[in-house]
Amino acid sequence: MRKLPITLQRIIKKKRFSLNTLKQEATWRGGMKIDYRITMVQAANEKYYDWISPTNSEYNEIYINIKVKGAVEMKMGNNYKQMVEIGRATKTTKNYWGGYDTKYDYLWGSQVNKAVRSEIRSKVKSKVKNYLKLMGITTKIWDGGIKIKNISWEK
Repeated sequence: MRKLPITLQRIIKKKRFSLNTLKQEATWRGGMKIDYRITMVQAANEKYYDWISPTNSEYNEIYINIKVKGAVEMKMGNNYKQMVEIGRATKTTKNYWGGYDTKYDYLWGSQVNKAVRSEIRSKVKSKVKNYLKLMGITTKIWDGGIKIKNISWEK
């Protein structure tokens, strides 16, 4: 974000998007109703080369961080689905061996935090890519070159 003009930075950070997948029948995962915003846009080798920026990234990937708030659908043991706040649903606890444990969920599996984040990445990528293309941030990579790195939760 450092190499973008300040007005463009403010416009990108201010824009909020929403995603509602509660009504979709094509997935076996739980639905989600989230709001998200872009917090960082950076070209892959921007810190090593002065001429690379998000608006002039050539064949480098563009890394994006987003902040998410909302709820996901979970089914823990009862027979009905319920909406749970996303930060609470993906909470991990440190175990004795230095790893992290999560509770098992019937819709998301054993690692809810990873499954929810990968689902968000897959659903959000096209909308973010089109928005950044409007702002003049593109690459010459064949698949669009947008990679969502960090997903953090808003309170």
